[in-house]
This record gives sequence, structure tokens and C-alpha cells, in this order.
Amino acid sequence: MKKFLPILAFIMLLVPAIALAQAGQTATEIICNVLNIAKNLVAAVGFGIVIILIIVAGIRYMMAAGDETKAADARKGIQNALIGLVIVLAALFLIVLAQSLIVEVGFNNLLLLRDPCGSIPQPLIPQP
Repeated sequence: MKKFLPILAFIMLLVPAIALAQAGQTATEIICNVLNIAKNLVAAVGFGIVIILIIVAGIRYMMAAGDETKAADARKGIQNALIGLVIVLAALFLIVLAQSLIVEVGFNNLLLLRDPCGSIPQPLIPQP
């Protein structure tokens, strides 16, 4: 049951984006909305955890009081938090890459982490 709860929570976060499908959106717009929700979720949770881990490791380092083993454990905690930060940034990069490839805007927005879904090309001739 505990393994099922994170999956259920993620599905519940996607419900608003899936509900927008009935508002007449295209498949590309729906996928972009789902990926935007995933990007915001990864950023919020990932950066939040990294900040908490760095603060906890910093406090452990200050509380080491000269004990080398405690200080080494705290330094290892800071190092692990920074590795986690790199993983979060890589995940965000992959989500933006997926959005760019789906929308076919190329690699212009990748390094800036802009929302490529905001630049979905509109048809020249309006549809009735």
C-alpha cells in the first residue's frame, strides 16, 4: 500500500490537466500541460528536498564540535545533496527537451528552461 500512495498522488496531480482535454485542446497542448505539471512538481519537490538536506547537513557539520567522523558524515551529506541537485536539474532538462521535441520548436529554449509549449505555432488560416 505504501508503494501505491506516491503513484496515486501523482495521478491526482494530473487530473486537472487531463480534465482540460474536454475543453477542446489538441493532443499537443494536453501533453504540454501534463509535462508542465511534472516540471513544476519535480522543481518544487526536488529543490525543496535539496535545500532541506543542505540545511540539515550544515547543522550537523556545525554540531560536530571537532569530531572528525561526524564532520566527515556531514560533508558527505552536503555532497549527496549537491549530487541530488544535479539530478533534479537533469530531470528538468529532460522534461523541457521532451516538450521541445513534441512541439517541434527545436533546441532554442533548452538552455534557458523556457516553456516551449508557449510557442506552439498557430495555423495561418483560422479554423471555423
